[in-house]
Amino acid sequence: MPLTRTASGPTGPRRRSLLALAGGSVGAAGVGALLTGCTDGAGDGADSDGRASADERVRSEAARGSLTLVAHYDATIAAHPALANRLRPLRSEVARHAEAFGSPPPSASASPSATPEGSGPRRTVEVPRDARKALTALATAERRTADARTTALATASPELARLLASVAASGAAHAYLLAESRT
Repeated sequence: MPLTRTASGPTGPRRRSLLALAGGSVGAAGVGALLTGCTDGAGDGADSDGRASADERVRSEAARGSLTLVAHYDATIAAHPALANRLRPLRSEVARHAEAFGSPPPSASASPSATPEGSGPRRTVEVPRDARKALTALATAERRTADARTTALATASPELARLLASVAASGAAHAYLLAESRT
């Protein structure tokens, strides 16, 4: 049986209506971030060198943030072994984030008392004795790192901005899951 069109036209919303609705929900900040990634490709060499240098700084900082989070997960798992099964999948994702930003893969379980090598001065990760408070501290660290990545979007190239946005969203989801697992 052939498909026929009715005289009244197609049912449901039109494409323009959906695009206008989606555009309105993105918000001014999202539109601004999307538009900053649009270029005509006619940049000079000095500008592209500056962008590459800025991207390297952002990428390096993002990798350090992920490695610090891995150390925080390791310290929490060491202090609260009962949480290990819940935290290992999140720690594994954070380790993959560090790799995506160009860091060598962190070991399966780094020293729980130190920050990752090459990330600055060594310091201990303070893990509360109470498991619920430890999860709260981990959720706060995830949220802080996700916020830093969101802030870095403004200075990143379009490709790096997409990676930062994706990893920031993942970090926000981790923070939510950690906060929900306290209850």
